[in-house]
Amino acid sequence: MKQKQIVTLNAAINSAQLILAGIGEVGAGVILPFNPQADINTDLVNAIMARGDHEQAKQVKSTRRNVLVDLLNEVTAFIRATRDMFKIRWGNDYSELFTALGFQGSLQMPDSLEDFIGMLLAIKAQLTAHPTQEVGTVITAARAQALLDALMAAQAAIVSQEGEIESKIVIRDEKFDILKKRLSGVYQELRMQLAPLDSRWMKFGLNMPGADETPEQVTGLKVTLIGPTAAATKWEASVRAGYYRVYIRVIGVDADYRAIGSPADLDFTIENLPANATVDVVVTAVNNGGEGARSEVIRIVTH
Repeated sequence: MKQKQIVTLNAAINSAQLILAGIGEVGAGVILPFNPQADINTDLVNAIMARGDHEQAKQVKSTRRNVLVDLLNEVTAFIRATRDMFKIRWGNDYSELFTALGFQGSLQMPDSLEDFIGMLLAIKAQLTAHPTQEVGTVITAARAQALLDALMAAQAAIVSQEGEIESKIVIRDEKFDILKKRLSGVYQELRMQLAPLDSRWMKFGLNMPGADETPEQVTGLKVTLIGPTAAATKWEASVRAGYYRVYIRVIGVDADYRAIGSPADLDFTIENLPANATVDVVVTAVNNGGEGARSEVIRIVTH
């Protein structure tokens, strides 16, 4: 049976953890001179740390973005208050006078970061040129400048963190590649020591190379009552099946499915079911490579 392809960092980390557990369980029965336990552990720890650093960098960016959102809400309130104050001077409808505050064609609030910056610059210029139009400490050129500085700093912090994330991705991918190569090396060494059907492969979380691919899912399951507490089941042949397992789950009684038979044929009689019960039935195909996926669930109700 082929080994599962490792295409994600999480899969590589999980595989390395299983291999280390297998080394601990098998002990001296398997020797890995070119990929010792300490080296596997080092590569695993480095990969976990790189993954954590990347996730932390993304969290920092998320936090900084939230800061920007809160700041934009504050800027919006300031621009709205400034606009409404100047409506008293210039009227409630849009006119060319409002271009001095950064409004173009309407009195609608801005909807982009660039527009927010442009309006803050315009408001600052207007209030600097006409200080008598300022209102206390709320609507002032200094306040516009402070908000502008904070807005630019918040945006710069996000851009900077995006660069940090990219660098963490590079490091994460490097550690991923190193760990994948380590796992490949372990597999090659195990191939030289374990027979293709040696059950110790599974202790390392690996498939037995000599085992068949697991069977395909059983299809066409049919279940028919043939008595008050008995049912006949049949299904279609599954590719690569060596034999089958029949499971039942009595609703309200069984927490999970339990196997009740392992027929080699494509039919099976379920007997001694509880009376007046609702029962779910599934079937799987099995070979020396393992057990395939469960069939669809068929529900019956006994008399």
